[in-house]
Amino acid sequence: MEKHICVFGDSTSWGGWDLEKGGWVSRLWFYLGGRQEGDDIELYNCSISGGTSDTILARFESEAKIRTADVLIFQTGGNDASYKSSPDNLLVPEDRFRQNIEEIIKRAKPISNKIVFCDLKNCDESKTMPVPWADFYYRNEDMQKYCKIMEEICIANGVEFLDLDILDNVDFFDGLHPNEQGHEKIFQQVKKFLEDKKWI
Repeated sequence: MEKHICVFGDSTSWGGWDLEKGGWVSRLWFYLGGRQEGDDIELYNCSISGGTSDTILARFESEAKIRTADVLIFQTGGNDASYKSSPDNLLVPEDRFRQNIEEIIKRAKPISNKIVFCDLKNCDESKTMPVPWADFYYRNEDMQKYCKIMEEICIANGVEFLDLDILDNVDFFDGLHPNEQGHEKIFQQVKKFLEDKKWI
């Protein structure tokens, strides 16, 4: 039986700055394609650079349905928790982030009962206050706060949450985006989760 997996997220799940294999989702695609046993699995990376819970909510439903998704993987929160110019100017305020995650879950459940949210809970603040390419600031404190919100909402709604390990500073290309080593660490954790759940 063929299975369809859809991944929705930001530049981390899109694969930015893994110059070896194109990110953890691409690594998962290579792994699934190389297996000799089990069902055929089609993996769709529907992530976009700069994505937030706002952008996921706006588009994931139709994209997942048209791909007949059996498994939905969401990686979000990092961009939401960033701020521009002032700590009070969060890209996605906390209340809206909560509402977005709850609404994503509500809309995802009729599509599939195999839903998991992943976090990315840290960065190298020495390079992200602000990031070199824009007046945006990323702090571990804010990222971890949004991760905790996401985890609490998932637990309350009976949805899986994969709490990824904190990456070391050497696992980042530019302080925010994982490098090849960072993406490999994420891939290994996501792969193990999916295998343990028998979703792949």
